[in-house]
Amino acid sequence: MRIVLFLLLFSLEIFPQQFYQLLIKNGEKEIGVEAFSKNGLTYLPVESFSKALNLKYKTNPPLADKSQQLEVSFPQYVLKVRPRNSFVILQLKKDKTEKVVQFPVSTVSVKNQLYLPLEYAKSLLEKCLGSDFSYNRLVKEVTKTEPPAPEEKKEDEKKETPEHELSALTFSVSEKANGTLVKLVSNKKASKVTHTIFDDVIKITFPGIFVDEKKLAENFSIGLVKEIKAENTETGCDLFLSLRKNYSAYEFIEELLGKEFLVTIHNKKFAANTGTKKEKWNFDVIVIDAGHGGKDYGAIGVNNTAEKDINLAVALKVGKLVKENLKAVKVVYTRSDDHFVELYKRGKIANENEGKLFISIHCNAAPKKKRDPNGFEVYLLRPGRTEEAIGIAERENKVIEYEEDPNRYQKLTDENFILVSMAHSSSMKYSEKFAEMVHRQFEQNISLTPRGVKQAGFYVLVGASMPSVLIETGYVSNPQDAAFLKSAKGQQQIAQSIVSAIKSFKSYYDSVIDSE
Repeated sequence: MRIVLFLLLFSLEIFPQQFYQLLIKNGEKEIGVEAFSKNGLTYLPVESFSKALNLKYKTNPPLADKSQQLEVSFPQYVLKVRPRNSFVILQLKKDKTEKVVQFPVSTVSVKNQLYLPLEYAKSLLEKCLGSDFSYNRLVKEVTKTEPPAPEEKKEDEKKETPEHELSALTFSVSEKANGTLVKLVSNKKASKVTHTIFDDVIKITFPGIFVDEKKLAENFSIGLVKEIKAENTETGCDLFLSLRKNYSAYEFIEELLGKEFLVTIHNKKFAANTGTKKEKWNFDVIVIDAGHGGKDYGAIGVNNTAEKDINLAVALKVGKLVKENLKAVKVVYTRSDDHFVELYKRGKIANENEGKLFISIHCNAAPKKKRDPNGFEVYLLRPGRTEEAIGIAERENKVIEYEEDPNRYQKLTDENFILVSMAHSSSMKYSEKFAEMVHRQFEQNISLTPRGVKQAGFYVLVGASMPSVLIETGYVSNPQDAAFLKSAKGQQQIAQSIVSAIKSFKSYYDSVIDSE
């Protein structure tokens, strides 16, 4: 069953529908800034925050990666923030030493204003300020007025108002190793369902649905949800999920039928690295996966261009360049020749070799149209946000038809697939960073059209317990792309771009691990 995930990748610029005033108390100071919420997190405007506290700040010109950098000067530190980036730099003024800090999610840029995820940035900002601060969302007071009609008339009107027909809205709560899953099922199709969070309470609004409030009231002793209750309004109902403090964020997922909804609430301990030995996290193994192979040709493009051949050629070139440029890094191939490897075995190979980065190389294709699509894309493991992403994942996942036991993937559907992506949350921040770096290198160094960093449910990425991406290097169904992908020059440029991204990623990875 297809599902749509309303978690917008933080590598993309978003435009929230509603802003609100956030009251911040720092000692005797009280300031108000215009913030917004997204996926259970509060986003703080950096410039407005700095201006309200009389902190000096400046915006530096775009650097090599084409993005500007905002610097905020605190008494002892300089904080450097960049848009759509999960990394910030903290510089000590005294000796100019710098420390790279990474959040589980990226900063957001909206209307030329940079926003920090406040729940994750709060301790860092308090360190910069040298003092703690608290914050609360300001709620506008409603001015009470006298009713224009006598009490008797109001009562008459009340009698004339028809009662709403109650709908059946049921829920189930299950505790998982990495969070809590709430499944909501309605017997009536719901449209334009919205969700927000405030004071550790998720509020989900179902327009046009009215429920039995008593039946939707329950307390819980385990998991991240401690209470659920419902409240009917004039236009529908609000469902409230009260959360315990040890959550980091939530995701709201609506299925295409509009009758089933999932809320995944992440456990806070998975938002950061676990305290295992640093030796285990040394960046010493890269796993390169050439998609398809053997009896599985993959996509067949212009002039009978076989995807499997291009994937292997690029993969071998990437491995050769890694060995030449990163001698301390071991290269592991899921296949180094033209033979078929089952999807689950690719992740198994990566895990058994203790890989620190998994790169799956593919080519895209599309049905013949008047104007064939073209360009490269980089994908992360999450259920597809768009019909196009869902379609691409389905095509790549069809490889299981060649396997001896395709049924092994049956459980990777619906909410089970969501839970798989939740399990990857500890390494997802690295996957996102590497995906951004790959896309940037491709955009700068090759002539193909950039199509962005996206998300989709690729089975091949499920088994790899490490940062992982899938690269669609171009469209073999497009004449221009196909000619570039088949050429030795084009393949070399693609490989060099991937290795440049690997080198940049290794520097970031090492700096983050060293700072732990």
